[in-house]
Amino acid sequence: MTDDPQKRYQSLVSSLLQKVRAQPALALSELDNLLSSKPDPNLLHLKGMAHARLGQHQRAIDAMEASLRLYPPQPEAHNNLGNSFKALHKHDRAEAHYAQAINLNPAFPDALKNLGLLQLSEERYEEAEKHLQKALASAPGDVSALTALGNVHQKRLDYPAAIDCYKAALDRDPNYVNALHNLGLCYKLSEDPLTAIQYFQRASALAPEVSEIDVNWGNAQFELGNYGAAETLYRRAIAKSPDSVLAHETLAELLWQLGKEEVFTHSYVNALASQPQNMGLRLSLANLLVNSRRFEQADSFIRESLAIARTPQLLSTLGRLQASTHDYASAQDSFVASLALAPSMDVSHDLARVLIIEGDYQHAMHELEALQASEPHNQLTWALLGTCWRLIGDSRYRWLIDYDRDVSVLRLRTPDGYDSLEAFLQDLNDVLLGMHQTKAAPMRQTLVGGTQTPGRLLHKPDSVVQAYREVLTQAVAEFIDSMPDDPTHPLFSRKSRRFEFSGSWSVRLHGGGYHVNHVHPEGWISSACYVHLPDSMNSNSGAAGCIKFGETPLGLGEREVVERVVCPEPGQLALFPSYAWHGTYDFEAEEGDYRLTAPFDVVPLS
Repeated sequence: MTDDPQKRYQSLVSSLLQKVRAQPALALSELDNLLSSKPDPNLLHLKGMAHARLGQHQRAIDAMEASLRLYPPQPEAHNNLGNSFKALHKHDRAEAHYAQAINLNPAFPDALKNLGLLQLSEERYEEAEKHLQKALASAPGDVSALTALGNVHQKRLDYPAAIDCYKAALDRDPNYVNALHNLGLCYKLSEDPLTAIQYFQRASALAPEVSEIDVNWGNAQFELGNYGAAETLYRRAIAKSPDSVLAHETLAELLWQLGKEEVFTHSYVNALASQPQNMGLRLSLANLLVNSRRFEQADSFIRESLAIARTPQLLSTLGRLQASTHDYASAQDSFVASLALAPSMDVSHDLARVLIIEGDYQHAMHELEALQASEPHNQLTWALLGTCWRLIGDSRYRWLIDYDRDVSVLRLRTPDGYDSLEAFLQDLNDVLLGMHQTKAAPMRQTLVGGTQTPGRLLHKPDSVVQAYREVLTQAVAEFIDSMPDDPTHPLFSRKSRRFEFSGSWSVRLHGGGYHVNHVHPEGWISSACYVHLPDSMNSNSGAAGCIKFGETPLGLGEREVVERVVCPEPGQLALFPSYAWHGTYDFEAEEGDYRLTAPFDVVPLS
């Protein structure tokens, strides 16, 4: 029988491929011996795959590029090369090779899926959906592609479509952990934490080592008010992954909101004792200390951390600390040093704030105008730029915001099924109070002396909340209809009757409570709707508890201005541009009385 060299070669390649997948280090040794006598494109490709399996992506790139120089039309090599470039965060190079793989084989499901995943990671959702759909057309049973398509829908807040994709994946593989976990997360985001927990439990049973499942399971328990169960799950996540920043941050936030301020950073201290060089944990703890106003402790810890690694993130945290303690010159230096290492919109905003405080308006405007080019709808950029215009007497300030024209005070309509608005407000008051179970607000929120509900209020399935959403929708539509048409204006140019509630929550303030002046950076239109006001807030109480517009949080002294004050009544809502500075005056109230609101943000649907 005649020996067939081609069959012998194919058998060798097949055997080596199996070894690359199972024993990449051993496969590399054999491949190097074989390649020492003669370069071969298939063997070089396998060598690259083995290096990639070992996490040696630059070596993988070198081998696969050598393979492609010998024989360019290899879609599989281009796809694998793209994976290694992606692992090294060289997304442009990765995308180019995925595209070449698809050019060579337009129905190549892995390359189509990988390109879609890359675009998903860059928030290019339309392109990601297109390529994932093409991948599924070529491989309809690919559960990872179905799950990735569900992730696209989830990021677009289209939860029903996302749920359909995850369930389709689970129909094909009931034990696919990513689909189980992400389906649970989708139900949680849809304000159905009970159903979410069922999927988190199944995912955790299949992948008990994955700490992220425990964190999201804990978040669902938190929304149900099961704080003990949430704390247990967060601590379990940390035990599995002591370096999980997400788990530490979530546990710290829970303990803070439960009033356990004396222990809320302990998990960080324990983790850093065994891994003192972990800069992710150090940065997270530094921000936690600044946010909780433990300034002296924060300063010492940040400087200790900077001695280990001078990162742009730590420098910006130091700048925030210095700004919080009114050392503005040092803060400016820290922000500039951070931006020299890595661009960041948040740090540029922080720098602009300090420049405005210091009176350097031209420099601040230069920073802000640069930001607008990359993210023209960011509301904080507009708010800070408008402040600069006001301070230099530029007429564009009144073009941007006219508080009489742009702040509208409306009264809610009585929902269907109610005899009076007062009866509805009482039901809404009772429902919202049931959601306020913590002792303190989330750490980085703008309220002082009160609590805030978790999750997205207007997406909760409660019938009273949905009646509230319906009358809000009518009020927002009326406000939008009243807008002039102006394609050059940051508010009016986005005018659309198609909109969604991007954020919604409830705030309960006790006597002495108030909102720090702020804007809503991710919004378009924002609102404060008043559900219950304390007896002390009446026509004789002056501005106590009222919402004020125009004054910044920058502490500009005589340079500040309050442009308008709205003293609310139950059932009223104030609608305004999300870039409008607003806050509240504090108020006195009898023990047990409170000021209850249900604010929200609206964005136009593209």
